[in-house]
Amino acid sequence: MRIQIMLKFDDKLVLPIQYNNIFQAIILKWLGDENYQKFIHDTGYEYNKRRYKMYSFSRLEGAFRMNRENKTITYFDQGKFIVSSSDDKFLNYIVNKVILEDEIFIRNQRVSVEEVRCFNKKLKSGDKIYTKSPIVAYSTFEHDGSKKTYYYSPMEKDFETILRRNLINKFNAAYEKEPENDEFSIKPINNPKLRESAVVYKGTVIKGWSGEFIVEGSEELLNMAYNAGLGSKNGQGFGCVEIGG
Repeated sequence: MRIQIMLKFDDKLVLPIQYNNIFQAIILKWLGDENYQKFIHDTGYEYNKRRYKMYSFSRLEGAFRMNRENKTITYFDQGKFIVSSSDDKFLNYIVNKVILEDEIFIRNQRVSVEEVRCFNKKLKSGDKIYTKSPIVAYSTFEHDGSKKTYYYSPMEKDFETILRRNLINKFNAAYEKEPENDEFSIKPINNPKLRESAVVYKGTVIKGWSGEFIVEGSEELLNMAYNAGLGSKNGQGFGCVEIGG
């Protein structure tokens, strides 16, 4: 399931270009329940010594102007973003909190919550999807005594392999069982629209890909991808996808 949150600004909202961590903090604060918030932030759902947050969120959409010299992005009047999760409790906490507190402060700027919409769509095999935040697929390995991270592009076969394994692991973590059908494939379409993004998250550069794709496979894994996020780093604002395009 997912929610779309519409924000209204007092004239404008000025953010650093790299604002993923700011919106992640807002989302976690909206959870309200301190124990549940701590569980999501510190642990999440575990499988094979890996931890999964089971939520993702999109970039903020709206009219904006970017100032690369000052490293800021200014949104005007209003904006909207998506929060998606495979755990309905996660979204229920957010909706209840937002209803009670219909305004927040983002970097000392007052922001009103104008509207919250809930959606419960199903992703089907053969559907076309497009990214609302970049998809991340990576491997970490040892090289010359230090750890290196390699980020895969959609043109590499390992991109699909890593996304499929990630979805199977998420399913195991969420439901404590293997999916009955573990088929999954993802193919980029309209290659000129594919775009690599380098996002700085708390001082670390994370590389992901935005664009349009065709996905096929089991309903179990496809809906895990749609709700919990596709690929890695979902809780940091990556892998939120939408149907259509």
